Amino acid sequence: MNRSLHRITKKQEAGVALFLAILALLVISLVGLSMLSASSTESSLAGNYRTYTVAYYAAMAGLEEGRGRLVPRNPNYFNKSLAGFIPNQGTPLALGQVRYILNPSGAEAVAPLNLAANNTYPDNQYASEFGANPLAANTQTITSMSTLVPGITGPLYKWVRITPVTERSLTGDAIGRDVNGDGVIDDTNLLYYDSGVNPATMIVVNTSTGAVPPPTAQQVYKITALAVVPGGSEKLLQYTVAPRTVNLSFPSALTFGANNITFNGASSNPYNVNGQDGSGNPPAVPGCTPNPNNLMNAVGATTTNGVNGITAGIPGNRIANYIGAGGSTPNVGLVSLTNSLSTPASAYQTIQNITQAADLVINGNATQANLPAAMSVNNPMTVVVNGNFSMSGNFTGYGLLVVTGNFSYSGSDGWRGIVLVIGDGTTTFTGQGGGNNEFDGAMFVASIWDANHNLLPAFGSVNYDISGGGGNGIFFNSCWVNNALQPSTYQVLSFREIPYND
Repeated sequence: MNRSLHRITKKQEAGVALFLAILALLVISLVGLSMLSASSTESSLAGNYRTYTVAYYAAMAGLEEGRGRLVPRNPNYFNKSLAGFIPNQGTPLALGQVRYILNPSGAEAVAPLNLAANNTYPDNQYASEFGANPLAANTQTITSMSTLVPGITGPLYKWVRITPVTERSLTGDAIGRDVNGDGVIDDTNLLYYDSGVNPATMIVVNTSTGAVPPPTAQQVYKITALAVVPGGSEKLLQYTVAPRTVNLSFPSALTFGANNITFNGASSNPYNVNGQDGSGNPPAVPGCTPNPNNLMNAVGATTTNGVNGITAGIPGNRIANYIGAGGSTPNVGLVSLTNSLSTPASAYQTIQNITQAADLVINGNATQANLPAAMSVNNPMTVVVNGNFSMSGNFTGYGLLVVTGNFSYSGSDGWRGIVLVIGDGTTTFTGQGGGNNEFDGAMFVASIWDANHNLLPAFGSVNYDISGGGGNGIFFNSCWVNNALQPSTYQVLSFREIPYND
């Protein structure tokens, strides 16, 4: 009987073991399936993240191409590829005007204005911002630069759109933003960015009432980029941008910020200082014509002492060579300066702003040999010399020059644009006559610090010595002033990602 019970117990134990083995196998299988599922999910998530990232950065590449090609000094500036694609600085892009950069892959068609259901890359976003679809007659297109490198696939964005901005279109939806706080979301007047106030801000300019933007304000643009990558990921990103410019204007061909001025005028007859816009013999600035009816002072100073010092330093037989507003000669006027140059502190801050965006900053003394070889009529540049700067040997510079030490030159040297001698405030002529070069645009000279470079509470004493004669002189030219003030970049005021529904 005991033997029988023993056999039954063994059978029961064998059944339990089998059950446990099956259960363990089932658990292991479930764990394995879960791991496979998790691995598949992680792979899927990784793949989705990868395509999301590719689409995001492809759209960013489109935004950056659009922003970069707005800058006139960029070799790929829009208007160098297609004249008139973007209005010249100071002329707004009108409401309703649309500019597209197209970036097709191979032979595919990229037609953002085609809103048909079978079009792959429609611009359905425009109507949300402006209330209606863009008109073909108001639209211009240009090809992306990324397609110009043979054998290299560029970023996968499809189109980039550039438009003016209104309050309604500002936020990328139909809500908009009340910029001027009048309780109305305006959809007819353009937005400008005024960097002449503190803090800088957007303003609405109602041109229908004859209003014009202040000289320190620049038009705001919106740049929108669509990217679509293999796998179906889409990204629609948007910048709001405005040009970063230096707010400078000049009341004279030659202006001094100084309390006392030691002025030694040129003795040679060819040397003139002329406040008539476009006088002299400058090369033309493409797309700009000076206005000869625009008469500035030949020489201007911020104090009566300065005016008297300049007048006393002009040779008696050369007073007719200083021509400008008012008609009488020598034309030396008492002038006011814009905020950016009105005090030593503001002038110093202006230098710092220029330095941040300069093409070249030289810390120390320099000559024309240190300047960029690429500087030319069609490529004005911004150069800051923190020290003395000397030009010689029939040299001509183009753009915006800042010299914090002594600025010296000969009659065979000249500059087209703006020269700011701000710091020590000394300028000397290094020659004994001769030479036929000239300065076209404007020159400003100011003493803002003491010998230890401590800022002065008011402008100090200036020494301007051209007594050696030579050269043709200084001639006011609004085109060359504006050319020197071309934006170095377009700053990003806002950035957003917008849902894209095609």
